[in-house]
Amino acid sequence: MKPDENGIYRWRHSVNLYRNPGILWLLCKVFSWIFVGVIVFEMCLDGFEFGLSFVKWHLVAYAGMIAIVTVSYYVYALIQGGRYTWDFEMDEKGVNAVQAPDEMKRNKALGLAVAAMGVATGNATQMGVGATVASRNGMYSEFESVGTVKADRRHNTIHIRNGLFHNQIFADDEDFDFVLEYIVAHCPKATTRHF
Repeated sequence: MKPDENGIYRWRHSVNLYRNPGILWLLCKVFSWIFVGVIVFEMCLDGFEFGLSFVKWHLVAYAGMIAIVTVSYYVYALIQGGRYTWDFEMDEKGVNAVQAPDEMKRNKALGLAVAAMGVATGNATQMGVGATVASRNGMYSEFESVGTVKADRRHNTIHIRNGLFHNQIFADDEDFDFVLEYIVAHCPKATTRHF
């Protein structure tokens, strides 16, 4: 991998959505934390008094939520043709992950459809999710503010985290070590983990 005349490294990586569970795990984690937040809020309202039925109901609701997230992910994978393609740009200041142009068009249409369904049903959450999907086309991580870098070589993924912000950088086998070393070398505050 070589930089262009401006010192920017560029590459494209296509993720197999069926064999690489990283995006599904990330979705499950995000929704799990949201669920925990809702439970803590409910417990605060009830003065931290809850019984066995409270625990049972929430376990069933949690299992249902994870099932819905998983089914939705595989429906999305089917719509995407089983692959998700990202274009990456990296320089000394940071790394930018941008959806490939075809993916961007498809996701914009999907996001607008979800937002329209939210408008039709009066569901503000669905409208918000759809609008976010339709308007978002990439994620930028500034190296100076990165707190954690985790390498998942098995799935060709480098997880970059700064507080609640999380970015996934994908690289092919032959470029993985270079991209990881470059990111680690340019993230002065980051702790690094491999799994």
